[in-house]
Amino acid sequence: MSARARLRVAVVASVTVTASLFGACASGSGGARSTRPLTPAQLAAQDGGIPPYTKADVAFMQGMINHHAQAVTMSSFADANGATSEVRVLAGRITVAQTDEIAFMKTWLGKRKQAVPAGDMEAMAHAPHAGMDMSNMSGAGTRASAGGMMPGMLTTAQMDTLKTAKGPAFDWYFLTFMIQHHRGAISMVDELMSAKGAANDDDVFKFVSDVVADQSTEIDRMELMLKTRSRP
Repeated sequence: MSARARLRVAVVASVTVTASLFGACASGSGGARSTRPLTPAQLAAQDGGIPPYTKADVAFMQGMINHHAQAVTMSSFADANGATSEVRVLAGRITVAQTDEIAFMKTWLGKRKQAVPAGDMEAMAHAPHAGMDMSNMSGAGTRASAGGMMPGMLTTAQMDTLKTAKGPAFDWYFLTFMIQHHRGAISMVDELMSAKGAANDDDVFKFVSDVVADQSTEIDRMELMLKTRSRP
């Protein structure tokens, strides 16, 4: 099942559980008190206001910070390398969106006293192996390369190609490599959603839902843009 399908199932399940809890509360009023599972809010209250999270959630956030950082680095080449206005606009949108998401992920990790990767943009230009500890995510190791790279991450050779390409060649490489990169991010979400107990934190669930929706839309747009361009 794809990440998007799993996310839809998770949304339906969440709505069903919420409805069941409301129903139980209504039927229990005025009668004998029944034992019901604690709601996410009640669980969070017991843990100092922080919703429950898993090692897989932490590993995902740590890895995605560096994954996003590479995308921001890729986008930073657009203006200097003579990209068309269409590609520059796309690169700008990616920069803004993923920089904001990096800030969110760092805050999320910091509040839970977890290690926060620097997400250094320049360092990520030549550090495709940095990031997620794949062993903390159920089945994630099957998606990593033999060298431990996160899904979709560009190799050093690919980053060098993108950094030196100019004009129409840059457009083609940027679109091709960013499609690869976005698909990798969606694959990471897919792995997270397969991990037991992962993404029960509402903030994590909303974030991964947005990653799948936004990056799937951008992949569709980039594939259309790529059709009008010739390979260098």
